[in-house]
Formats: sequence, structure tokens, C-alpha cells
Amino acid sequence: MLENIALYRVFYHVASCGSISEAARRMYIHQPAVSASIRQLEDALHVKLFRRSNRGITLTPEGKMLYSHVKKAFSFLESGEDKLRDMEGLREGVLRIGASDMTLRFYLLEYMGRFHAEYPGIRLQVTNAPTPDTLAASHSGQIDFGVISAPLPTDSAAQGLDFIPVRSIRDIFICAGDDPIADGPPLDRAALAALPLILLEHQTSTRRYLDAWFSEGGSTPEPAVELATSDLILEFVRRGIGVGCIVEDFAKDALTRGEVKKLSVTPEIPTRSFYLAMPDSLPLSAAAKAFIDALAV
Repeated sequence: MLENIALYRVFYHVASCGSISEAARRMYIHQPAVSASIRQLEDALHVKLFRRSNRGITLTPEGKMLYSHVKKAFSFLESGEDKLRDMEGLREGVLRIGASDMTLRFYLLEYMGRFHAEYPGIRLQVTNAPTPDTLAASHSGQIDFGVISAPLPTDSAAQGLDFIPVRSIRDIFICAGDDPIADGPPLDRAALAALPLILLEHQTSTRRYLDAWFSEGGSTPEPAVELATSDLILEFVRRGIGVGCIVEDFAKDALTRGEVKKLSVTPEIPTRSFYLAMPDSLPLSAAAKAFIDALAV
């Protein structure tokens, strides 16, 4: 296998680019050499890795399977190189973080600014994706760690990962600042479920947590609007389109300005946490350790 490392490198770049010419440009070698390497690897493995047509090249099923493993291998190699550079005192390297829109904008962004100011030579690489994609990236070594919100996964997605709580959060229901419903009596789950709710999409951990809370009270909400990000929920609620559910800290400024109001709810939604998610079998880079230490302050 070792004698084929160079061939796998060519395969990795061609599969990533979807183009032999682009892969050649990226690796600073000629296109015929790239094509010859692909043919040599296909001959060695006795399979076709790419389909070729006038429109370009695409991976065969066998090629897709191989690429999933090769991509992980090169991610681990790149991670190893970064860890070696860390020994130079955080003067250079890459910090790879995965997070959702909500977590990134309302929690991590402030820490990233501080970290960059202290370690300007460390390049920040942020993968902005829903929790399932963040966990998959943690498993494959594509990121140093992810920041996700509860509920934590209980299936195979949790295997091989450590989860460390870093911040407590509370979800609240909000309405427009001039909506009289905020001045009424506390609302139970059934009354809330009957309102025109504005919630995050089903694939988000926040939505799963909220659905479970409603289910405990025997209710099933049918949202009037489903959105991808929490800042959009704020915008919709400001305009009186419905009642939204959002993490309280993220609505703090709008609440202070009176643009939205917090509804009294019984029972209140229990607090939950943001968690760091990271592989339990890989050592953290010095950059990752420094960033995580900053989160703990």
C-alpha cells in the first residue's frame, strides 16, 4: 500500500475537484501525469474509479467508497502536520471547528475574535453545518472539535466521541413587542401548540429538544413557519408573524429594546447545554486546547 501513497494523493485531489485539469493545477503537475496515475491506481485495484464523459468525470460507486476512506486518511495526515507545527508555539497552523449557525453567531464568534487577536498565525477553518454533519466531521477527523447543543445523540453518532458541557442555555417563547398575548396568563403546552409558532427545522437539535418537551405534555406543535436559523426567527417575530422559540441569551438585545417580549410559560422549558464534541481517540492540537481553555474562562 505504501508504494501507492502518491497515487492515492492524485486520486484524492481529482475526486475532490471533480476535474483532472483542476487537480493538476492544484498539485502543480501536468494533466497527462494525473491521468496516468489514475489509470495506474485503477489497474492496481482492478476497478474503475471514475466515469469519463464529455461533461467531465464522476466517481463510480467503487470510487465513492474508496474516496470516503481516502478523505479521512488525508484529513488525519493533515491533522498530524498541524500538530507538528503546534510545537512551534502556535505561530502557525489550522484550527478546525464545526458549529451550527446559531452556535457560531451567538456563542463562538466572540471567542474566535479573541483567539485570532492572540494567535494571528493560526488559520481558523469553520464548518457551518447542522449537528448531524458536525458529528460526522468529528468522527472523520475533518474538524478538531464541534460545538453542538443538547439533546445529545444516543445512537451510533455518539460512539467514539467525548461530549463536554461548556455553557448552559434556556429556550424561551417570544412574541412581537406590541402583542397583547405577552400580558396574559401563563400558557401551557397545549395553548402554545395552538399558536402560530415559528420554529427551527426538524433536523436541528433545538427542534428535537422542543418537540420532546411538547410531547411530554401530550401536545404536538404544527408550526406556521419553519426556519433554518435563529436570527430569522427573531426577524419573523419582530414583524408579528407569529410566536417564536429561541435561546434566551440570543434574544437579549431585542428583549431589552422592547422589540419582542418573553411569554410566561408553564412549565418552563428545562435548561440544556452547549457541548464540545471531539474524538475520544485523538489528541487535541495545541491550538484546539488553547481555544477550549478560552471557552472555559
